[in-house]
Amino acid sequence: MVPSGHVRNLPASISLSPLTVGLHMAEHEDLDALWRKARPDDLASLRRLDTALVRSGYQVEGKTVREWIAALAGDRIRWFDGRDAHDRVCQAGLAAVPALIEALVRADQEASWQATRNMLGQCVAALGTIDPLPTCAIPALLDVLRQPVARVRRMALAVLTRMRPRATPMALRAVLPCLKERGDTPTRQHAAQVLAAMQDPLPDEVRVAALSLLGDAHRAVRREGLHVLARFPRDEEVLTALEEQAIVDDENRNEALRVLSLLAPSRAIPRLLEVASSARSRRQEDGPPPPSWRGPLGETRRLEDGKRALLFIARLGVRGAEALAPLDALRSVEVLAPYVDAVMDDITRAVLRQQAPPLRTDRFQEPLCAALLTDVAWPVERTEEPSLALRPWLESLAAFGTEVEVRVALAAARHVLWLWESQDPNNDWSRRAVMAMDRWLCEPSEEHAAQVAEVGNFTPSQFCAPDAFSAAWSVNYACGCVPRPSAPVAPRPPEVDPLGACVHAACRALSRRSVITFALGASEESPEPLSPHASARQVHRAIVDEVLPWACGAWDPVKDTPRLRKALRADGWRIPGAP
Repeated sequence: MVPSGHVRNLPASISLSPLTVGLHMAEHEDLDALWRKARPDDLASLRRLDTALVRSGYQVEGKTVREWIAALAGDRIRWFDGRDAHDRVCQAGLAAVPALIEALVRADQEASWQATRNMLGQCVAALGTIDPLPTCAIPALLDVLRQPVARVRRMALAVLTRMRPRATPMALRAVLPCLKERGDTPTRQHAAQVLAAMQDPLPDEVRVAALSLLGDAHRAVRREGLHVLARFPRDEEVLTALEEQAIVDDENRNEALRVLSLLAPSRAIPRLLEVASSARSRRQEDGPPPPSWRGPLGETRRLEDGKRALLFIARLGVRGAEALAPLDALRSVEVLAPYVDAVMDDITRAVLRQQAPPLRTDRFQEPLCAALLTDVAWPVERTEEPSLALRPWLESLAAFGTEVEVRVALAAARHVLWLWESQDPNNDWSRRAVMAMDRWLCEPSEEHAAQVAEVGNFTPSQFCAPDAFSAAWSVNYACGCVPRPSAPVAPRPPEVDPLGACVHAACRALSRRSVITFALGASEESPEPLSPHASARQVHRAIVDEVLPWACGAWDPVKDTPRLRKALRADGWRIPGAP
């Protein structure tokens, strides 16, 4: 990706001093080559670029990068929400990284303790904001963990989580002591997040530290300890600890079962089904209910836990096939019926994908397949919205008719639906809308179109987390692609584009950004957000993966799923080829 400050095409806010224009023209080719060779994981390449830009008189809004960094000492720490100087530094992109690292090293030389604190926090925030993330700054951020300012340490840990450092001895020596900050719960929580995100296999000392976190007094720290243990898939002590945590830690029961389901599905599924079954009656039949199920909101929490347990099984895909028979028995529970059907469909679709014949490459030259496989012109400038690059591709697909448009929208909405369901499982409007779209594609009748229009007319609360908010809107827009029943047939106005809005909202959901307006909520169920570019590419891939098999005549993820589910039920839920 070429940063926005590329000398070949400088924006108005980034300039060269008048006295060095001639020098810039003479060194144009060298600077151009240095920009292309600049890598976020290679500090040497960024230092060469920095040296050349300093020599050329590179400026942002009338000041050099180092002048803007010097101004950071006057800005109080704000959690990744900088002021003018911070924004100008980030505008320089990777070109600012060497100077930011230098400022971190020299921060102790500022005029006052407050200025040192400001400089450290603002430099860490800038390194966490620059896109792509400059992973070459990981050693400098590890050094920041020795600073006495708690907020700065937490900010550095948050950035390290996103950068995913390798599990080197140097990184472990810096991060593991943060787990022992007994008086600083957020620091312990962020340190556990870094360990869970580290690359490479983790050593045994991390496993021991994570097991000790399960006894922490604070729920959030215990939860993050579970995520670290997820990195040890074949450790019997870890699996036993997860089973015990699901029993003794009422506040993290579902999270312990979710992690256990990832590591050992056969050991987690019976327990998840037990949690789901508890929603069938108001009384706990075997002993008193857990503390979280008592009180005025106990009924609501019990239903949420049961539905989340079902969603965890759904995300296992083929590995959750052993749950199909007991799930079929749960369909009689009215409050669970939509989710039970959805889980069974998700597992059946995964089995179908596993057993499906290979794609018919001989049909890739047909117009629809060729359009699906057309390369997207992804933006190269950091300031451009990547999801907008999908618009021409989507318009070319919509030209093939309503069914194609609905299938594309359904694929995008289905891909992000879990972001909504995991945070508000008791609100099943979006799930019912997706299921109604499936029924319309199987049988495009006026009755089914009316169902889509009814359940799809759902507006999420602005107090949702941004990713859940955008995911719900993605489903809402997808329903707009289905022709309304008894509506007059008329050309759609050019400004009305439900397919483009659906895909745009799906991309915003994966990057934890709200669509239409600001979403003001937050949720611990939210996963780590993807970058805007990664989000757009993931949604694009999800659309191709679901629509291409149908387009080339290999198999149909929509219509073949209920057929296979019916056949499996008739055969006692035995999966062909399964042991």
